Amino acid sequence: MQKSFIAIIPFFLLTAIVSLAYHLFIYLAIDVEYLNKESIKSFLNLLQSFTSLIAVISISYFFAQKYKISTIISIILSITIYITILYINSDNYNFINLLSMPFGFNIYVLLLPIASTYLLKILFPYLSLNINKDDGNNHIYDLFNYLIIFYISYALSIGLYLLVDYLLSITSININPITANLPDILVLAIRNILVEFFWFFGIHGEHIVNGIFGKDILFIEIFNNLTYAEFNRIFIMLGGAGVGLAILIPLIIYSKNKSIKTIVKLSIPLTIFNIDTLLIYVIVVFNRFLFLPFLLLPLLNLVLAYSFLNIFSIEFTNNYVTWTTPIFIDSYIKTNGDLDVLFLQFLILSIDIVIYTYFIKKFLNSQAIDDHKIFLKESLNIQVDLNSEKDIKSYQIQNDIIESNIKVHDLISTINEKTLLMYYQAKVDINNNTCKKFEALLRYKIDGQIKGPIFLDAIEQAGLAHIIDLWVCKKVKEDLKNWQKDDFHPLISINLNPDTIKSTQIINEIISMFKGHNIEFEIIERSFLFKNAQDNINLLIKNGFEISIDDFGTGYSSLETIAKHNIHELKLDKSLIDIIHTKKGYSICKHTTNLCHDIGAVIVAEGVETKEQLDIVKSLNIDLVQGYYFSKAISFNSVLKFKKDFEK
Repeated sequence: MQKSFIAIIPFFLLTAIVSLAYHLFIYLAIDVEYLNKESIKSFLNLLQSFTSLIAVISISYFFAQKYKISTIISIILSITIYITILYINSDNYNFINLLSMPFGFNIYVLLLPIASTYLLKILFPYLSLNINKDDGNNHIYDLFNYLIIFYISYALSIGLYLLVDYLLSITSININPITANLPDILVLAIRNILVEFFWFFGIHGEHIVNGIFGKDILFIEIFNNLTYAEFNRIFIMLGGAGVGLAILIPLIIYSKNKSIKTIVKLSIPLTIFNIDTLLIYVIVVFNRFLFLPFLLLPLLNLVLAYSFLNIFSIEFTNNYVTWTTPIFIDSYIKTNGDLDVLFLQFLILSIDIVIYTYFIKKFLNSQAIDDHKIFLKESLNIQVDLNSEKDIKSYQIQNDIIESNIKVHDLISTINEKTLLMYYQAKVDINNNTCKKFEALLRYKIDGQIKGPIFLDAIEQAGLAHIIDLWVCKKVKEDLKNWQKDDFHPLISINLNPDTIKSTQIINEIISMFKGHNIEFEIIERSFLFKNAQDNINLLIKNGFEISIDDFGTGYSSLETIAKHNIHELKLDKSLIDIIHTKKGYSICKHTTNLCHDIGAVIVAEGVETKEQLDIVKSLNIDLVQGYYFSKAISFNSVLKFKKDFEK
């Protein structure tokens, strides 16, 4: 649903800008042929009349993508059902007036596209014509496959609507519960909470609440010559949804992120005229740091304004103030310049700015990459000085900011030298029945349980993977020194993230750290996609470190990598070992093994779990085996004992 409404931001902005132009033409008394307030008003009405239709199209499109069904069929079905229901209600306005806005944005806009698209999804496996696609006209066959499903979904949707409409007509259910026996001011408060709540989840709050619950309350006078709608705009929302100006000002002052600063600059002229759509979707939506102030500040503003206006005698004029009128100007027009009201607006705005500043600073600090880098380095006691600015990925607008913000901030606060652990998994030489190599594997201790590093994707997305890699290297070096005390000198494989390999400075740090130690580095093949990464891999090789290709058989697997680079070891991915008993799986593993042996590389089978897999691996003369059949990853204290027990 969020994606659906984000997709129509340009339309919402265009409607708001045209509305602003209309009001400016009125204020400035502009009257040019073919461009006057009447022509703009007509265009605005035309745009608004399409709001529901555009929303239906967008929602059905994104839900069709979610359900993996034909988007064009889903859109046509949703539009057809929506138009049919509007037609059915054309002579019965009671139900439609209760739920709809003047230009038709109502509850059906939300429900119909979702329901009809879901019907297509569940009916397709049973009612598709399954016509073969063998002549290149796939789109034609798709349409025929959906033909019966389309009509049945249409009939079911209309039938369901008529049933619900009938049941509502014969019952006394109050489908507008927020107006049931409540004072008007409390109804306004509840409306505002709902509006902000929907906005926070990326849904146009004002449209949805008006569509579901109507907006009769907004036309009632709260004070003489002041309607609830005007009271709400002038004193509670200070023009735009979520008190946009109070959000914008702290961002202008404190934001250092380039992406956010760009959005802020674009938002300034819009927010001045109470068009907060862009600001809300980019900064507020799904931003947990701003949830409380976004939801509750309008309530605080309501209490302050309602109390103030009840205590002081304020005379309001019958001048109409449009929603695009900037703050202070709106109250000036509505009161003929009453200074008390101007002071009230200034007071409310100042309080809102102070409160939002606290939460926005927390948000900005939590998503600041440099802060994450410093905090993570300190938590893991990484003392190296990294000039890693080029290697840190900038957060992308909207989803990347919010998602990385939430995930990384939470994760970093839990990652330290007590929660991260090094475990080791044996690479068994099945030909000589020895075990001299182990792979270093990161583990995460949480809630008393030892788990795999589930946080790595989020850490990598934030550009902080190199810090984790450096901690792993540091910990492995400590373990090597401790093993040396027992005259144990295993070869340890360490996994390096592609972002780590791209940084020459970090690679030099690692080389310096492990000079004279028995270390091998495991890398995945996408590391070779970058020229500087290839250079750094060669740098590791020149300094005496062996390179192992991990997860061969998945992702970017390519014979070119093996041909061009001096690879010491290649690891067959577990997905290949899982099918090694099949004809195709056996053949792939056999030829890959022969190829590695021909070029002088060691072949490793990872993920060996059964005796059958081990026997096949032995028959192929694979060099090393890694997997649960011999051992899971074990702690430092268990490694030496495992080696001795295995070689007995």
